[in-house]
Amino acid sequence: MNGVQIKKVSFIAPSTCLPRCEKSLVNKTIRRLRKILGDIEIDLSPYLFSSDELIDHVTAPLEDRAENFKQAIRSADLIISVAGGTGAEDILFKIDSKDYQVIKERKPIFIGFSDFTFLLNDIYYNSKIPVIYFPTLRLGQGNLKKMSRLLFDEPVRYHGTTWLTSPPRKRISGVPLGGNLSTFVNYLNRKNPPAFNWKRHILFVEDVQIDVEDLHRLLAALRRHKVFNEIKALVVGSLAYYSHNDNYRAVQKEHLQFIKNYLDDIIKKREKKGNPLPILAVSNFGHNIPRNLMAIPIGGFVIIDRKKEITFRLHRPRKKTHS
Repeated sequence: MNGVQIKKVSFIAPSTCLPRCEKSLVNKTIRRLRKILGDIEIDLSPYLFSSDELIDHVTAPLEDRAENFKQAIRSADLIISVAGGTGAEDILFKIDSKDYQVIKERKPIFIGFSDFTFLLNDIYYNSKIPVIYFPTLRLGQGNLKKMSRLLFDEPVRYHGTTWLTSPPRKRISGVPLGGNLSTFVNYLNRKNPPAFNWKRHILFVEDVQIDVEDLHRLLAALRRHKVFNEIKALVVGSLAYYSHNDNYRAVQKEHLQFIKNYLDDIIKKREKKGNPLPILAVSNFGHNIPRNLMAIPIGGFVIIDRKKEITFRLHRPRKKTHS
């Protein structure tokens, strides 16, 4: 696994706490991790099920959450955020260059979802190590094998649903970026935004409980940051809380159509320049997806072909040299 041995796994709660009824789900996740990682040491944050007295939707005061994060990066090989919600962004106020140097040297693997988008992208940006976007407590039997392959730096394959644009003439490869769309835009909307080289990246986005007006604002922000001018491709997951009913399908269809319409001028301009912007919709990426949920290695490596096959690896494979 790229020289890294996972001996200690730390479960942290940088955002919203878990309800007590999900304790059994945490234990089940630990058992499933042990199936693929063997005899690992488990460290559970004392804040998994607690909440701050002053701000009851976060697990603990900022100083405590930040200290728990700093301890995890210095001792654990796999660091797992148990829930999304809100609060992960706070921790950036407390992380400094020494902390990022620790991450860069130790190279722990991070897994998190939703609100943790903020920290995942910042960890990748500052340390250049890959991280994984995935709702950890959804690590059911169906996802276990693929997560195992990803952790051990083997290729993992998924399949997209439909091209919103013309499919690429040849397969495209790049570095995955993104996660929750609202959080990713919030991450970019800073006085000194991160200076990503968009030409290297493929943007993956999903969201929940947004309407078309929200989507408009979020896409406008990405345009302002010139993301769509150079990004290699855009992959769009679920943009509402997934359910089997017709209302979900109608909302998703409306959102996808809006994305295509809103970016039409950029799509045409890039096509004329011979540098098209492929946009692929996928059905297994987002909140409440029941099966085959996509795990995205932000800062890792992805290949997408015209037949909509998506292949991830935690690290870009090294080119073979002929002796």
